[in-house]
Order: sequence, then C-alpha cells, then structure tokens
Amino acid sequence: MCCIIRAVAATENTVPVMRHTEKGITMRDSRIRLIAEIGLAVALSIALNAVFTLLVPIGMPFGGSLSLNMLPIILLALMRGPFVGVITGVLVGFSDLMFDPFVISIPQMLLDYPVAYGLVGLAGLFALRPERVQQLGEGHSPTIAKLMTYAVLGVLVGSLARLGSHVLSGVIFFGQYAPEAQNIWLYSLVYNLTFMGPNMILAAILAAVTFPVVYRFVIASD
Repeated sequence: MCCIIRAVAATENTVPVMRHTEKGITMRDSRIRLIAEIGLAVALSIALNAVFTLLVPIGMPFGGSLSLNMLPIILLALMRGPFVGVITGVLVGFSDLMFDPFVISIPQMLLDYPVAYGLVGLAGLFALRPERVQQLGEGHSPTIAKLMTYAVLGVLVGSLARLGSHVLSGVIFFGQYAPEAQNIWLYSLVYNLTFMGPNMILAAILAAVTFPVVYRFVIASD
C-alpha cells in the first residue's frame, strides 16, 4: 500500500514538470548558448591580441599596446547588453595578463586589466537585442545604417570608459613619472591616448563593418 501511494505521488509530481519541460529545455539551451558566445568572444580576443603582438610588437613603456581585442567584447555587448558585455570584458582583462603584462600592484592590475576591459562592455548600452526584433517582427528590423551607427557609438562609449580607467591608474600609480611642469592628469591622458586612440579608431571602423553581418547572422540562427 505504501509503495502504491508513493508511486501515485511521484506520478502527480511529474505532471507539472512535464508541462514545463519544453520551456526548461529552451531556457537551458539559451544559457548554454550565451556561455558559448562569451567563451567565443574571449577566445577571439586572445587570438586578436596574439596576432597583433606578433605583427605589431610595439608596446608602451608602462603598459599599453595596439590591439583589436576590444572588438569581440563590443560586438557581443551590442547584441546581448551591458551585463554580458561587462562579464566578457572582465574575462578578457584577466586573459590579457598573458600578453606582456605590466603589473606593479594588485590595485593597479585590477584598474588596467579586468576593470578597464570590463568597462568596454558598456558598449552594450547601445544594444540592439535580436530577440526583441524577433518579437516585433521583420518590419522592425534595424537598418544597416542604424546598426553601423550603434556600433560606432558602442565603441566610443566602451573605449572612453576603458580610457578613463587607464587614466585613473596612471594618475594614482605612475604620476611620479610626469614631467615636473606637467599636470599628472594631462600626462596620463596623453600617455594612454597614444595607444587607445588608434585602438578606438580601428575598433570603430571594424565594428561598423562587421556588426551588421554578425547581427543578421544571429537573427537568422536564434
């Protein structure tokens, strides 16, 4: 009798579970896909950094170099939003420590790597989420011009936010290297613009070109 009661209870408990199975699988697959997208973005950032390190082996004396490793962070943030972008950026920041890092203390390391790259994910403030477009229908799909504009705006916001972190780090940890007659904030800004300026311009151009293509691909595969 006890076994029968347990069997009936188990059967009753499985009914609501079965009703939500399809939704549960969809949510699980969505999480798996998002994790895969973050992993791919981090891997692409590492690859781009490695390529630029080999092709353009020019680095600044206190850290900083030419690289396109911001591009995957920005593209993912533009599709998935700032939260995903910041997480991806933090991971890229830690991975960037593998490529000729310049570290004098833990606070400086945090500002110049995970925090700086995490702020790149703020490009997601201009996100055009594919799932939202799918809900509205094809008539609401953004034009190529809008996608390119949002891509450039995302690059500007993310790059300037990263620049701010580097400038702050320069003032706090490297201000003693500024010439006596020069303001340390100006010194840090000029120093970091030396590499961040070209990086921002390159990222803006490539993001404007690639984001419409990547966005259409994601729309088609979602």
